[in-house]
Amino acid sequence: MLKTDAEILEGLKKNDEGAFSAIMKKYYPSMYRYGQHFTKDETIIADCIQDVFINLWQNRHKTGTISYLKQYLLIALKRRIIRVGAQDKRKLSIGGDEIIDYDFALEFSIEDVIVEKQLNEEKAAKLRQTLDRLPARQKEVIYLIYYQQLDHDQVAKIMQINKQSVYNLLHESLRKIRVFWQEVTVISLLLLKY
Repeated sequence: MLKTDAEILEGLKKNDEGAFSAIMKKYYPSMYRYGQHFTKDETIIADCIQDVFINLWQNRHKTGTISYLKQYLLIALKRRIIRVGAQDKRKLSIGGDEIIDYDFALEFSIEDVIVEKQLNEEKAAKLRQTLDRLPARQKEVIYLIYYQQLDHDQVAKIMQINKQSVYNLLHESLRKIRVFWQEVTVISLLLLKY
């Protein structure tokens, strides 16, 4: 049985359908969850994931260039979903690079819902309100680092920005969260006094 991504990719190069199946079983759930942050249309998500896997199979002999399989699959899925939805999106030019402006909805997974029920509902609502205030790219950085547990280099490649920009986006996101959280805490304390 194939265990590591390197073994799976090696099997894929050798036309091993079991390796291809292992990739799908291992990464389909996280790809689907990631896709849900770009669109709520389940058909689009499933079709885009299928397109990514078909492309991977068709180019299986070129997989030697893939260093991190999960990163590769998430990048490919993001690009595919954005391409499918591009006709509805605006294009922006930032630093000479043209990028597609997209929405990135940040939602909590089932595990987070369970934790949320255990926590004070008021705090959970305040956190959601804080995260909703963040711009799409800051939400995406938070999601990729804390929910997908990717490192800064992988996030930079997925978002097609440099590593320093990842640090800057993360820093600014956390700063905004802290500032808003402190404001809410002070207001709550003042209300408790009266």
